[in-house]
Amino acid sequence: MKLNVREICKTIFFCIVSINLGFSSGIEILGFLFAIAFVYLSVKQFANSQKSPELQKIPHYRKMLAYGAIVPCALWWVLTPSVEGGVSPYLVFIPAWYLLYLAWLQKRSLGNGGYEVFIVFNGVSVLFMGLFQAPRACVLSGAVALLLAVYAFSRPHVALYKRLLFVLMFASLCCSSYVGFKYWKHNRYYGGRWAEDYYVKNRVMGFDPVASLGSFSSNYNSKYNNEIVLRIWDTLAPPYLRAAAYEKYVAGIWKLPAIAEKKLYPARYRVDYAVFETEDSAAAAPNVKSVWVQATLDNFGFMFAAPNAVGVASKNADSLNYYSTNVFADANGKRSDWYYYVSDSAEIYAIAGVLDSAYLQIQDKLQPFLDSVAVAMKLPPKDSVNFESPEYALFNIKLIEEYFIQNFTYSYIVSGFKNHSIADPLVRFWKNKEGYCEYYATLAVLLLRHQGIPARYVTGFAHPEHVAGRPYATFRRRHSHAWAEVYINNNWYIFDPTPPLTELTFAKTSWFASKLEGLKGRFSYILHLLKDGEWRRVVDNWQTASEQLISSPVPYVILAILLAIFAGLKIRKVRKNSISKVVSKNAAHWVALLESAEKRLARFGFARSPGETVSSFANRIEKTLQKVDDSIDESANKRSKKAHEHRKQECSTALKLLSEYEKNRWRMTNH
Repeated sequence: MKLNVREICKTIFFCIVSINLGFSSGIEILGFLFAIAFVYLSVKQFANSQKSPELQKIPHYRKMLAYGAIVPCALWWVLTPSVEGGVSPYLVFIPAWYLLYLAWLQKRSLGNGGYEVFIVFNGVSVLFMGLFQAPRACVLSGAVALLLAVYAFSRPHVALYKRLLFVLMFASLCCSSYVGFKYWKHNRYYGGRWAEDYYVKNRVMGFDPVASLGSFSSNYNSKYNNEIVLRIWDTLAPPYLRAAAYEKYVAGIWKLPAIAEKKLYPARYRVDYAVFETEDSAAAAPNVKSVWVQATLDNFGFMFAAPNAVGVASKNADSLNYYSTNVFADANGKRSDWYYYVSDSAEIYAIAGVLDSAYLQIQDKLQPFLDSVAVAMKLPPKDSVNFESPEYALFNIKLIEEYFIQNFTYSYIVSGFKNHSIADPLVRFWKNKEGYCEYYATLAVLLLRHQGIPARYVTGFAHPEHVAGRPYATFRRRHSHAWAEVYINNNWYIFDPTPPLTELTFAKTSWFASKLEGLKGRFSYILHLLKDGEWRRVVDNWQTASEQLISSPVPYVILAILLAIFAGLKIRKVRKNSISKVVSKNAAHWVALLESAEKRLARFGFARSPGETVSSFANRIEKTLQKVDDSIDESANKRSKKAHEHRKQECSTALKLLSEYEKNRWRMTNH
């Protein structure tokens, strides 16, 4: 019988798919093993097809084998490390290996529970999944595999031009998709409405080392303002989550301190997270708790944390900058999640820190403007009171806050930008009496400095959403906020001068969206626990202990003893079975002889009674024969004597058989 060309093409197709997936995922040996398995399966099926139909054996497709493979694949996926700021390739490769295994199972049982349609689906799926991050050689071999699949799995007698047309259409689709992707990748940061929308969608504005007034506008006025950007896994999430505290204001721009206070390096590791502390063992104190933060968008390198955080923990970071304003920033790479450490008992509005003269600094050309604003707000002159007293600071804070509430309008659109004669946006804000948090906080900070009170400008998120039943709080894009921090009694205190009208201008989240977010949040947290939870440390300890155990001779000695015991039991069982077989064979022989002897005796009227033993039966026959001998005298005719002798001879032979049976019966019982 000729080899089937289609079957050969199918085998080559799966070999290419297996090897490509092995090279793409970095597990070449597994790819070659799958290729060998497909070749072996094809050879076995060809040999099976040469047999007659009644001798052909096709394994039944067992669903338990398919479902059972999900468990090791899931464990494999859980134990793989995540990729910071990107998509882990294991999200593609592990399902691909599982589908390849299903294709092998289906092909193995084709005709007895396996279907070719599933073989085709799984094989082609693995072909494309194996091209993820694949080298060029794999891409070229994948194209060859696709041509083989078109030929091998298509219906017989399909015209050649139809197959070529399918390949041409598919190649055109791939080329157009590739060209479109390259064009999008090249032009996404350039001008145009599409590029602008892309930038707004993928950035939360206002969190730069250099922050300009008005940068929060896109967070409030874009169609993405309701998007959740941070999840804080704490039942008592802070009302203010800090990103940066700025030092110097120049013409509408706030700047961070020029030099960080110090460079922080990992104090220890929490599974894959490097822990950075403001002081030695600050995050390990008994009353300090860790809070997990999940971010969906770029955070510009800032580690958002509670105002009084004593440390942070970040994945794939080897160092970061710590500023005296209690800001953690400039960790290498993008952050999608992190921890911050905060004291359970500390008051979040009181932030420990030292005073720097920079937080009294005001640009000279702003002095006349601030003088006029202070007069309008009726702020007390510095010479009239002790401006270093807490009462003086609180009095100024109250006057500024009341003036904003009574004379300003909260608005997400600040007018007057077309008037180029007014250079500083802060002046426009004062002139138009409308704006949002950035303007209120900036003017408040500069006024407090003007009054001799140290103050700094802070950005972050404020007023999270707490939903009943959720173990976490959420910050949406529109929760981005700016406020002031004031130095009073050797501590920095939060002062939020913005009128509390932010939430009234946005539509409330629907019930369905709230429930959906709850499911998404819990799912994200479960994945976090599986991939990065503390149980990983237990696994690492178990792995270390296992390696130490394997390196010692104790397990090998125990294994040798167990093998010896197992071999002894096996030999004993085999020997016992062989003896039993011999005994069984002998017993069958003597039972047959007993039946033959009883049949002989039955012809002469001797039958064994129910419950009568063989020996008793033999004794009874001997006595009966003896009595017959005594009753026959010399006067009996010759014919009677001859019949008696024949009967006696036959019975004697049968009695010998009974005697032999009795002897061997006891011997068999002893065995």
